[in-house]
Amino acid sequence: MNDAQMTSENIELVPLQEDDSTRRIPIISWRLITAVLAALAMVAILFWIPVPFVVNSPGPTFNVLGSDNGVPMLQIEGTDPTTEEPIQQDEPQSSSYDAPAKPGQGQLRMVTVSESGNPASRLNFAQLIAAYFDPHSKILDYDSVYPAGTTRQQVSDAQLAMMRNSQTTSQVAALEYLGWDVPATITIEGAVEGSNAEGNVEQGDILRAITTPDGVRHEITSAATPFALMRSVPAGSTMTLTVERSGVMQDITFDSVAASATETGSKLGVYLSADPVLPVDITVNIDGVGGPSAGMMFSLSIIDRLTPGDMTGGNVIAGTGTMSYDGQVGAIGGIQQKLWGAHRDGAQWFLAPSTNCDEVVGHVPDGLRVVSVSTLDEAVSAVHSIADGTGDALPTCQ
Repeated sequence: MNDAQMTSENIELVPLQEDDSTRRIPIISWRLITAVLAALAMVAILFWIPVPFVVNSPGPTFNVLGSDNGVPMLQIEGTDPTTEEPIQQDEPQSSSYDAPAKPGQGQLRMVTVSESGNPASRLNFAQLIAAYFDPHSKILDYDSVYPAGTTRQQVSDAQLAMMRNSQTTSQVAALEYLGWDVPATITIEGAVEGSNAEGNVEQGDILRAITTPDGVRHEITSAATPFALMRSVPAGSTMTLTVERSGVMQDITFDSVAASATETGSKLGVYLSADPVLPVDITVNIDGVGGPSAGMMFSLSIIDRLTPGDMTGGNVIAGTGTMSYDGQVGAIGGIQQKLWGAHRDGAQWFLAPSTNCDEVVGHVPDGLRVVSVSTLDEAVSAVHSIADGTGDALPTCQ
């Protein structure tokens, strides 16, 4: 074997070797892409993908005796029908609606619940986690709050309608509490399904009088009359309604039906709408808040503004409750969150519907005293007692 042969036999073909950087680039790239995709998926899960829950938490409170940027939360204009003199009302406090109370300056604060997870803005997983660790928030199943198919516009319309109705009922109740005459036309909008009124009344009937089983005829000239009247009539009582239908008066007779477990008396089993004629113009300047639960506080603020002096005696009094035309304080939702909102904003006292007391017990923040009320009369008396320094004797939910 010659040298040339040896050289040829010792040559081997070696495959081209990739250097480390060339070999690692694809691996690093895929790992990076995977990590980015995982991060995006996590962000989507946390912030973009809705979860089927609703969270209620303490919302803002509003001093309805105050003003915001110079605009009173409550404006009353007109002539006092008892004196024929222009309305003389206390000037609203100059502090903004969310400012803490100044020394010696009383407040009546309406309270709210902040809701996350409604049809307008669905709840995400990050918000759900935050709510889980917030002791003052309440988590609810979405379907238990909003029926399937409920739209954003439907919720908004319903909330605004309830707020408008709350303002109307609170105004009538407050003015009639002051002894003012508030005439109203009462119209039947339909019968409650399954009630004895079904098939007897028609939409558009104007309710002119109610005759009770004792034969007494009660003329319906006020929005409060039919509601107050039925609170003393037992279920199954034969009632005669005098209605105006297409300009003709006629009597309709049927039996009343049972009221709810939290109410006394009975019901006519009809849906009523009222068109009261207020002797003064009352405007509530508040945006972005809906629902019926501020009724009692609206009534109290009207009474305070139309009577001399500071009804609160310099105290910060919060409260909640619906208000009926005849001055009944009704139950509301989210009272535990409202208690914490009131406490956060400096309230010392809280007026709560007596029908909500079972939800209040064990959930009262330290330093806040909760007073149980069931009527506007009781609420006004409670405010006066607090102002007089005798509030400790008032009934509580404890």
